[in-house]
Amino acid sequence: MPLSKIIGAKISGITTVLPSNKEDNLDLSMLDVNQKEELIKHTGIRFRYIAKDKDQSVKVLFKTAINKLLETLVWDRGSIDVLVIVTQSAQSSIPSLACQIHGEMDFSSSVLAYDINSGCSGFVYGLHTVSQLLASLDQKGKRAILCCGDVSSSLTEEGDMAVKPIFSDAVCAIGIEGSNSMESYFNLETFGKGQKAISLQKNGIGNWMRMDGIEVFNYAVKYVPKNIETLLDRYSCERKIPEMYVFHQANLLINNSIMKAIGAEEAAVPNSLYKYGNTASASIPLTFSLNWRHNKSGWVLFSGFGVGFSVASALVRIDGIKIAEPEFISI
Repeated sequence: MPLSKIIGAKISGITTVLPSNKEDNLDLSMLDVNQKEELIKHTGIRFRYIAKDKDQSVKVLFKTAINKLLETLVWDRGSIDVLVIVTQSAQSSIPSLACQIHGEMDFSSSVLAYDINSGCSGFVYGLHTVSQLLASLDQKGKRAILCCGDVSSSLTEEGDMAVKPIFSDAVCAIGIEGSNSMESYFNLETFGKGQKAISLQKNGIGNWMRMDGIEVFNYAVKYVPKNIETLLDRYSCERKIPEMYVFHQANLLINNSIMKAIGAEEAAVPNSLYKYGNTASASIPLTFSLNWRHNKSGWVLFSGFGVGFSVASALVRIDGIKIAEPEFISI
């Protein structure tokens, strides 16, 4: 897709919900002590949050995050115009998870609701989609909820040490509302020849996520820096230079390589890997919400990349956002 500019939407709030069950990579029984230490050193990941009950768990997490978002922003449920769910771990594909949540939470029939099947670039793709939708609505006071996240553990085979120590379960709900003066800039790309780097494959009684870590690294360091630099070269000026760069939390080695390739200062590139792991499409809003100061205004560069192979970056102005502390629920 060509570079794009959208006027008419701003991020107003973010809530995050995770399972309360926390696992430690130092407790992995299939690795010896040295292997565990090397794993944490290279991936940056020690702790992960894992849902014990996989049935309907992603829906419960999303509904909790939406309720918390409405409370945080003091939004009435009847004021919502758009509900978009970004996930790859819905328990059923028909009907869409957005329609299921819409019905169970009693939203108005005038709400546009659907799913986006996307992984680690999904937050940026979802933000682009929702921003376009809001900009197109011919009304005042327009509001949307974008939900991103997965119960990745439902797609993880227990003994797969290429996947299990990496992924963590989490979701975020993002409140977005109309704003005639707010601008956002996007660079969305797809490199489908990398589709086999991360994929779902049938093995035994289940369909499990498989990942070729070397291929993921190669695609990420080849395409992500170029995607970011193209966006910044086109749209950055004195007033649009990002104060923070928030990458998808793939692993420490990949993220540090991208940071160095684009020349970003380490202090401007936060990560949440050690405490939360790779939380798929929730990783960008989660990491941002943990590190952005309340009432602060400024430009932020978001960059998501992963399964597909999909790459998406956005340059977004943040102003007056409300961020809730992460909530942990027993599930």
